[in-house]
Amino acid sequence: MTGRVLLAGAAGEAAGRHHQRDMFAPAIGASDLLEVCGVWPGPVGAEGFGRAALLADDLGVPLVRDSVAALAAADAVVACLDPDSLCELLGAAPVGAPALPVLVDKLVLFGTARLGTLAQDPSAGAVVAAYHSRFHPSVAGLAALVASGELGLPHAAHGELVVAYGDGPAAEGDLRHVGVLALDVLAAIVGPPTGSVHAVRTATGDPATEGWTLTVRWHPGIVVTLIVSRLQPGTTGSLHRYRVLGSEGQALADLAAPRLSLVGGPDVPYGPGPVQLELESLAFGARGTTLTDLTRLSRLIDAAERSAADGNVQPYA
Repeated sequence: MTGRVLLAGAAGEAAGRHHQRDMFAPAIGASDLLEVCGVWPGPVGAEGFGRAALLADDLGVPLVRDSVAALAAADAVVACLDPDSLCELLGAAPVGAPALPVLVDKLVLFGTARLGTLAQDPSAGAVVAAYHSRFHPSVAGLAALVASGELGLPHAAHGELVVAYGDGPAAEGDLRHVGVLALDVLAAIVGPPTGSVHAVRTATGDPATEGWTLTVRWHPGIVVTLIVSRLQPGTTGSLHRYRVLGSEGQALADLAAPRLSLVGGPDVPYGPGPVQLELESLAFGARGTTLTDLTRLSRLIDAAERSAADGNVQPYA
């Protein structure tokens, strides 16, 4: 059975990104379990509306302007949409029909208040956030190890996320734009957070890039430390790993592994990438980061931003 995936919207143009073309479509193309069934451009005037037709042409799939028809032909949806366009798409779902999983790119950028409202909307019950690192085999293995009790009672976790310069610092701040990936991984490993946070933000280099250091009372008994930063243009040294310390041992998940070293060439990943694994899992019923999960993480980010501004430990819930 092949899962039919609708690509909904092509937002991100203003920020210089095209995740439908550059990330999601290639991951679907690499899968034996998925296929793109069409592109819905969003309502007229939606961000990225003008390039949705080109995306459909490039992929050789239909551009479906009617949202009801677009949903009827799909088993799952990948959405790069602004909040209003997403709500229009969700409202087009037939009443009483099983909800299609809707994977939304950059969902935390909607803001905490909008996320909380969406979390209470019955039409958004199958919406999940496109934060794929939790589907990496190393993360899944570490989460299973913690849940099994083999490490004993967890008392600390540490994360390191250093990303390439890419399209540069985000207007919304790199903690919300990039750091949410690490926070979501930690939630997948040690459970949802509730507690307090102290954060330090730095801006260095030319062009200036952000660095964040967080100390989080994740929930009673567990303290999380997290480093998030962005490299300067043209430099290397990306890092993405997590360590959990328990009463009976510790374990490390390195998301740069496994990789193959090629003679005369760069290291390349081995096996399916986490975006492909995420799409395959969600299309066939796996649970991802729900709106309720993400609203909680967004409140933590809000508290961290307040802490970085005033230097105080800030509570969140």
